Amino acid sequence: MAINAYILLLLTSGYVLLSWVGLIITNEAHLTDNIANFLYYLVTTSSTVGYGDLSPATSSGRLFSALFIIPCGVGLFALSVGRIAVFFTDFWRTNRRGKQNLNIENHIIVIGINSARTPHLLEMLKREEKGRREVVVVSCEYEESPFDSSTHFVRVNSFTDALEMERTNLAKASAVIVDTDLDDVTLTVSLFVAEQNSDAHLVAHFEDPIKRNLLHKYCPNSECISSLSTELVAKSVMDKGSSFIHSELVSAHEGQTQYSIEVPSDLESFTLESIYSSFKKQYEAIIIAVQQKDQGCKVNPSLETQLASGDVVYYIADERIMDLDWQKTINN
Repeated sequence: MAINAYILLLLTSGYVLLSWVGLIITNEAHLTDNIANFLYYLVTTSSTVGYGDLSPATSSGRLFSALFIIPCGVGLFALSVGRIAVFFTDFWRTNRRGKQNLNIENHIIVIGINSARTPHLLEMLKREEKGRREVVVVSCEYEESPFDSSTHFVRVNSFTDALEMERTNLAKASAVIVDTDLDDVTLTVSLFVAEQNSDAHLVAHFEDPIKRNLLHKYCPNSECISSLSTELVAKSVMDKGSSFIHSELVSAHEGQTQYSIEVPSDLESFTLESIYSSFKKQYEAIIIAVQQKDQGCKVNPSLETQLASGDVVYYIADERIMDLDWQKTINN
């Protein structure tokens, strides 16, 4: 019969109490004169270390130790170590098999594992986030996590089961990426995610442009991504080197990479022209597009474009600008 933690605690408490009483009865005062000496003697004896600095001095004390303290202590010590080992093993297996409940916020959830895309996607997310947001991968197919322990893994039977998805803390996620093998599933899951957490930044990958447009119709704030390989092939034929430029723009390794930054709430409206040159002079960054509230993204916008709080500026730079001084940038 397996001994649970409660029974083990009772046995240990009884063992300690009986040992204390027995040593007092056998006149082993030097072993019970303070708690530290007593516990030290029990632990060294039970673990069979036996340094010898504390030992029974009387015949009755040696007999009591030989018949009770040592055999019972060794057994309880082995049970305790085994119980602790089982606890950590179960904890590790629970995490690896995705059965735990996550208690994290402002995280990124990746729904679906694509063997070709997901490993590279996670690598880019970790390099970009640098620990700011944790990443959670959700799968219906994998029984155990195929990734290292730095990536949380949750195993569910259905991506649209509200109770199971609660284990990912979907309601507190700041971004959700839906990338399944079937566009129909991606569409269904994306609509489910939008219903469960309308504030999260939703990004979905589609092969079929019809389903991509359908999701964007019902979730206008979502970003629907499709494969650009065909467009890149045609573009590379017309403009040599285009594929290299496009890959560099989305690369997270090094070189010129595309980033974005939101205009803070404490600024009055200003023109794009007032910051365009400053971005280049101060940060070696080039503004390539803007997205204004309730409007689509404008690539190569006019310098007269008015920007206000909440608008997003897209730029190309070697690194993300983390400490932008807006007032200084506008005044320059």
